[in-house]
Amino acid sequence: MTFKTEKMELQSGKNRIHFISKTMAGNLKLSGDLYIPTNFNASNKYPTVVFTGPFNQVKEQTGAVYGKKLSQKGYIVLAFDHQGYGDSEGVFRHIEHVPSKINGIQDAVSYLGTLDFVDNQEIYGLGVCAGAGHMAYTVVTDKRIKKVAFVSGMLANNIVHWFAGKKTIQQKLIEANEARQKYYETEEYNPIDVLDMANSENAKVRDQREGYDYYMTDRAGKETYPNYTHKTPAFFLEADARYDARNVANKITTPSITIYGSKASTKMFSWLFNFKKKRPKKSVSIKGATHVDLYDVDKYVDQVVERLTNFFTKA
Repeated sequence: MTFKTEKMELQSGKNRIHFISKTMAGNLKLSGDLYIPTNFNASNKYPTVVFTGPFNQVKEQTGAVYGKKLSQKGYIVLAFDHQGYGDSEGVFRHIEHVPSKINGIQDAVSYLGTLDFVDNQEIYGLGVCAGAGHMAYTVVTDKRIKKVAFVSGMLANNIVHWFAGKKTIQQKLIEANEARQKYYETEEYNPIDVLDMANSENAKVRDQREGYDYYMTDRAGKETYPNYTHKTPAFFLEADARYDARNVANKITTPSITIYGSKASTKMFSWLFNFKKKRPKKSVSIKGATHVDLYDVDKYVDQVVERLTNFFTKA
């Protein structure tokens, strides 16, 4: 399939677009929302942000929040559904497969490079939560992304997978392997609630309660965003447990900013990642914010957006 830039009549605000992801399995059509600044003029060049979000999210969730706010600051923003998510093509649905997501980010950048109004010298990456880890791996080798931001970053997967949870990682991996074997033999797989989201309304751990409040209610759950699900194939763990952003932190030369909530238990992941990352780097704590607050709470997201715009535009 020869790539052809989609003809669009763009307007300020959200515009639905599609682009091709050139995967090892063949070309897949991905769906995205391109956020355009007010008084858009296609003959001008605009700084542009490619966004990738938290675990299992679709483009209408956190991506929409940052897309709207950053476009109001003069940026083009692309939030898209990775392969297998939302409106995008892909055989496996809702699987947090790190290599595929890295590939998707790179294809999103390639797509943006075909748009005349995108300034190729001002393409920036923004990853939130799990997306921060995916973005970290991407910028190790993709120098088209000139600066990168990690927000509420899950940047230390080894701690999450290898040292946390009631079950040992070995038992979890055995279960993941069994799920893969079942799919190989039957082409069936049963998505699971890997984060135990449905049972976390009254959890003792604040992060779990926050997750329930965000994903299992009309705030950002399936009743508001029908394409979203909190479930993922059990064998997602096989890939996810291999990737820890700290493993490549010292190879990242792209200028970066790491932003986290002062009350987020995950802030230590940002600390550990930043400790290993070489300069140029910045680190910002948003006072009073938790991990999920930086997804959609205006009081805190507005502070993040201010920090991002200052970072992206400063020479």
